[in-house]
Amino acid sequence: MSFFALVSGTLAADPQARDGQKGRFATASIRSVAGEDAVVASVIAFGPLAEQMLTFSKGDALAVSGPAKLNTWTGKDGLERHGISITVTQLAAAKPPSRARPATRRTSRRQEVAAPSVPDDPIGDLWGPAP
Repeated sequence: MSFFALVSGTLAADPQARDGQKGRFATASIRSVAGEDAVVASVIAFGPLAEQMLTFSKGDALAVSGPAKLNTWTGKDGLERHGISITVTQLAAAKPPSRARPATRRTSRRQEVAAPSVPDDPIGDLWGPAP
């Protein structure tokens, strides 16, 4: 059974790049805290979303959404564990994207916009007779 989930939190570790049969993908863990409870979601992203996820590092705040599944497994200590895994279809970050070009300073002055010029029409067939 799968459902749609939205999880926001911080990256528990740096995302890892992987190569598969259909191309590159990225995996990561997001730690989300609600009150005293913490949930760790395993996420996987493909294509451009994978490349975007790989630009972040441990501790960065992210929100991801997509189809999810609940997982259950037995840990090394013998206790039953539960988790959630999400295939990322949307990703949002609190960290601004890096810019390749330097930021330009905006001025408060308005620039005058010239009115479009009317072409000279010596024959008079473009605009019709003058009023």
